[in-house]
Amino acid sequence: FERWCNDEFRHGESFALIMRTQPHLLRGANVLWIRFFLLAVFATMYVRDHTRPMLHEAMGLDSTEYDYTVFRITSEISKQVFPVSLDIDHPAFRAGMERLFRIQCGIDRAKARGGLVGKLQQAGWAVAGAATFARLYLLPVHKHELPAQVRVAPAW
Repeated sequence: FERWCNDEFRHGESFALIMRTQPHLLRGANVLWIRFFLLAVFATMYVRDHTRPMLHEAMGLDSTEYDYTVFRITSEISKQVFPVSLDIDHPAFRAGMERLFRIQCGIDRAKARGGLVGKLQQAGWAVAGAATFARLYLLPVHKHELPAQVRVAPAW
């Protein structure tokens, strides 16, 4: 696991160097894409880990605690690359993540139901998911200066 994490970290470090050599990618309208990227990664992880908790349960871990630990570490690392980070401690952020999980459960039930009614339910849940994601996206973010040194340092 540690080797996998270190390998992923090296990929991130390469990505950071690329981003820092193209500073225009880190300002202006691109900051909106950075917010989207961070939120999409966190939301995907949270929903996936909560819809399939068996691995965490087998290791004696709570999926929510685990995810927020990873979010915190990831946010510390991303501050070295991006000029914004998500406010993962905002109560609306936590509520939104939980709502996305419940929405995914609704989508799964609608798929299992099948037929026209199931398709209509899926569509309704998808709209609810998009609205929840949009609310999460519009939450305030933390803004910060990028460090002068480009080399990314581990945060764990």
